[in-house]
Amino acid sequence: MTRTPNPSIFKDRILNYLKVCTGFNQPKVSRELQSQWNLSDVTVRQTIGLLRDDGEPIASGPKGFFYATSPDELESTIDNLGERIAVMTRRRSMLIQCQNKMKEDDTGQRLLFTDLHG
Repeated sequence: MTRTPNPSIFKDRILNYLKVCTGFNQPKVSRELQSQWNLSDVTVRQTIGLLRDDGEPIASGPKGFFYATSPDELESTIDNLGERIAVMTRRRSMLIQCQNKMKEDDTGQRLLFTDLHG
């Protein structure tokens, strides 16, 4: 079994690489970052996430990741993350509803109404 490297050890490398290629016109696709350091797509995306968690302005679009140099360059990434949050929130809510429908009381009777965990 291949062990996935810890994404935090690649933060500086990927950040510096993206800083050299700044702006919307110089995006780097995940495959390029993967081949640069022999990483999986998951590790690249986790590393990008950690950089964003650190407050780095890493933007993304259909052509790849880039180091944003203006507020406008971050706009579509911010919008995309908001849309993904909404979808995940809806899916979480639906799964909680399913879970609640499956709950049973002490006698084995299914409960019709249970508290939703918000």
